[in-house]
Amino acid sequence: MKLPLAISQTIVKGTALVWASGYLSIGTTTSTDVRFVAMEDVTTSASEHTEILVLPVEGVEFEVGCDGVVSIVDRGTYADLATGATINPDLSSYDAFYISEIVGTEEVSTTVRGHFVHALE
Repeated sequence: MKLPLAISQTIVKGTALVWASGYLSIGTTTSTDVRFVAMEDVTTSASEHTEILVLPVEGVEFEVGCDGVVSIVDRGTYADLATGATINPDLSSYDAFYISEIVGTEEVSTTVRGHFVHALE
């Protein structure tokens, strides 16, 4: 589906997106309500709400890059967004992504599988 972006956004494919005043914008480290992932690169101007092709997160499992290596203790926990395109498995309260498994070897890999918190709604 195509939805409108907020102004002044530079989006790359795979970016986590959240609603902001009726428009989509890049998820931040405090975002907990990721609803879409960008399926294309789009840059909006300071005055135009360009549409972007997005994938709703409901019912979708993702492979996601982390901001560092993942440990076995990260499996079965929640992670924050580190950027619009990576997660940060830690103990803070901005839980946006549930880690169901590690892709590769723990303490080496920086990739996990899981779903955004609202994926099951």
